[in-house]
This record gives sequence, structure tokens and C-alpha cells, in this order.
Amino acid sequence: MRNRERGKRKELDGYEVGYGKPPSEHRFAKGQSGNPKGRPKAKKNMKTMVSDTLFAPITIQQNGKTTTVTALEAILLKMRNNALAGDYRSAVQALQLGMRAIEPDEAGQPGAEASPLDPQTMIGLMRDYLDHQPTDGGDSSSDLAADEEE
Repeated sequence: MRNRERGKRKELDGYEVGYGKPPSEHRFAKGQSGNPKGRPKAKKNMKTMVSDTLFAPITIQQNGKTTTVTALEAILLKMRNNALAGDYRSAVQALQLGMRAIEPDEAGQPGAEASPLDPQTMIGLMRDYLDHQPTDGGDSSSDLAADEEE
């Protein structure tokens, strides 16, 4: 019976059914893919998620103008503004980030000269800065001494 059906198909379709030549009722319909769901998307790892989050563009207002910057840049701008407003921790973090960014290669070399951005110089500058700021109940120089001991 099968042989008769195949024989009829040959006559009806006009081509031989065989390997790589499926019968017309089993072929994909026009416009339909052989893999309708497609390849599954890869899962994001932590590095990708952090990168996508920190480098995503956001809109901020700076000096009365709307600007689009990355989230990382907005964080650094906020840290800078807090440091300039007298927040000691933000100032220390900003200075440490600046030191790493400016001199990444010289940090661990034994023959390198002392940099004007070394930690002791920065702490001295911060002391001078805080000594000349009006005290409003915020950070005090005792916090500076406590952080220096750490």
C-alpha cells in the first residue's frame, strides 16, 4: 500500500520523494522557519550585568542644562560634588580613584619617586582643607585621625 502511495506522490508532485526530498505535506510552509523558537539567548554573567548597568546612558541636569552621561560618570560627578561640599569620605574616595587613574603603572614600582599625590600628602591637604572650613556639625578632624590609623 505504501508503495502505491509513493507512486501516486511521484506522479502528483512531479519529483521523486527520498533523502532530502520530503513529501509536500511534510515540507515547511512558505515563510515558516525550521527553528521557530530560534536559538535561546545567552544568560548574562555578573561582569556583563555590571558593565551594562554602569555604562547605560542616563539624563542629568548640570548647570541648568540637560546632559546625557553614563551612570558611572554620574556617580563620579556626584562624588566630586559631595567632596567639594565637605564630605570627607567622598573626598578620600575621589582622591584614591584619581591616584589609581593617573598613575596605574607607577604604584608598585620600587624605584619610582614619591608622587605629589601620595596618601600622606593627600591626608595633609585634607587636614588643611578641613581646618579652614566652618564647622557645621559635619565631619571633624578627629574623623581624619581615626581614618588615618586604619
